[in-house]
Amino acid sequence: MVSTAFVTEMESPQGSTPRTKVEFIDKSFNVTDISVYYLSGANFEQVRQRAVAEIQAGQFDIVFTNYDDTFSEYVATSMLYNVDYHGARIRVSEGFLLPDGTLEYEPQCVLFIDQLSTDPLTSKITFSCRDILGFIMDKKLHAHPAAEIPIDDPANVGNGIVTGMAKLPFVTVNETWTLTCTTPGADGVAQFSVAGSVSGSIGPAVSGTEFVSTAHGLRFTIRGGGTNWSAGDKFTFSTKQHPEWSNVNAGKIIWSILTGYNWDTNVQENFSDLVFKFDPTQSDANTDLDYNAFATVIAVINAIGVFSIKGFIPYDTSAVTLLQNTIVMFLGSIYSGNDGRIKMTTYVPAFTPNFRTFSDTLKIMQLDYFRGIDEVINHVSVAYKGSDVWPWSNATLTLDGSFVDQDAASVASRGQYSQDFSIPWFSSSGDHVQDFTSKLITRYKDPPLEIEFLTGMDGLLTEMGDRVVINDVKSNFSGVIGEVTRIVKQFDQQPSSIMFRVRKDTTTNTIFGVIGSTDNEGDGLSPQSDNYDTASTPDRQFAYFSKSGSAAAPQYFIF
Repeated sequence: MVSTAFVTEMESPQGSTPRTKVEFIDKSFNVTDISVYYLSGANFEQVRQRAVAEIQAGQFDIVFTNYDDTFSEYVATSMLYNVDYHGARIRVSEGFLLPDGTLEYEPQCVLFIDQLSTDPLTSKITFSCRDILGFIMDKKLHAHPAAEIPIDDPANVGNGIVTGMAKLPFVTVNETWTLTCTTPGADGVAQFSVAGSVSGSIGPAVSGTEFVSTAHGLRFTIRGGGTNWSAGDKFTFSTKQHPEWSNVNAGKIIWSILTGYNWDTNVQENFSDLVFKFDPTQSDANTDLDYNAFATVIAVINAIGVFSIKGFIPYDTSAVTLLQNTIVMFLGSIYSGNDGRIKMTTYVPAFTPNFRTFSDTLKIMQLDYFRGIDEVINHVSVAYKGSDVWPWSNATLTLDGSFVDQDAASVASRGQYSQDFSIPWFSSSGDHVQDFTSKLITRYKDPPLEIEFLTGMDGLLTEMGDRVVINDVKSNFSGVIGEVTRIVKQFDQQPSSIMFRVRKDTTTNTIFGVIGSTDNEGDGLSPQSDNYDTASTPDRQFAYFSKSGSAAAPQYFIF
């Protein structure tokens, strides 16, 4: 948390002294202040799309002077000498010289170095960087494991092969398999024992005939070659459990995908090698993920009660596509925060309506707005997993459920503006798709108001997904509440500026009051105090309609 003096300087219309600090953080988290070398760049943009929950990685180029070879990696005195800087971090912070003479900074972005370019004529170097979401873009989950390819023993006499090896979600486990010829001969004659390191013997398999064990999630076909099989010929391979979840909170699934760890047990998943390996630490000390943000989303999803879902990740699945098709169910967003960590939010705002105000009487330098019919969604069609039946790994996942919703009045007035979704998740009720379609249409059945404005350092603490208040005399905006969907930070301009895009839809002004409990509800938040006067700050986020022991009527309270 920043100090009161920092906030005062940040909001001051004039007279503040902003400062930029740039730091190099190596892979061992050693920090070096390189602000004195900073020349330009570090202009950082974040965008959140409207309804499709599109995940985008931010990036920037940042330029430093290299007059003394500080960044010349082949010079022994350079800070980059024998240093693996690819994947190291650049942290940009903005701060102020406070009245007491001290400097205080607040991180604005943390990006990872992809490339270093040199310009010897001007003694400059440029780091090309991207934020942590860059490690997700264009990546595949459940890449086909090489260990699942059957390998023939070098001593084999027969020269056939094993084809069509497949596994079954929610059945196959991690184990090693050995196929050994027990009856020599050609296809139709030769037999092989089938033995797993976990399952034991489940054979035999006949050469030339597909072997299928649904109970053990294994199928394959042994095919003879020009030389018949001989006793003792063998093949070995492994099966790897699918990344899979059965009736699990959608937020916990995303945590598992990103870390390879189970949220509830904090134990590594059996399929951890097939997903991402971000820091799984379940505290604010996590270096990659904002644990508190994830915990909040998971608690909200528990409260909504319809996003306990079942599904698996097929071979070579696009990470971005899967994550987007998951967070869209709770109209969520995944983005990088000012501290560089991955954050997640839902469509349910924070309990307390504590919004930052931006105004033309304060630091707004420019403001415009637009409302487009192409932002309307009044008809939604969803294909989803409607049955609890799952395909073998060599078959395609079929989305056998469908749901359609619309706002008839909006369609009649504006025409049909449809959005299609493919949700690869199953729930017994199907509510996981019905819930989000109705909320989506409610939000976007009318053209949302998109406000873009340029402001100063008063926007330093505002992040994606925050709700803010906008006042502007010319546009007749008074107390307009909107959600931040785009941020452009321009640190190398004088004066430094931040551009915001704020979206106001039909539900933005909704203020949620959540009822507390005097019992432990297992949500990580309860119990709450029954007296507002003595309640802790977290407890005061809950709805208090009165207070215990009030001197005036009413004496009752709801919290």
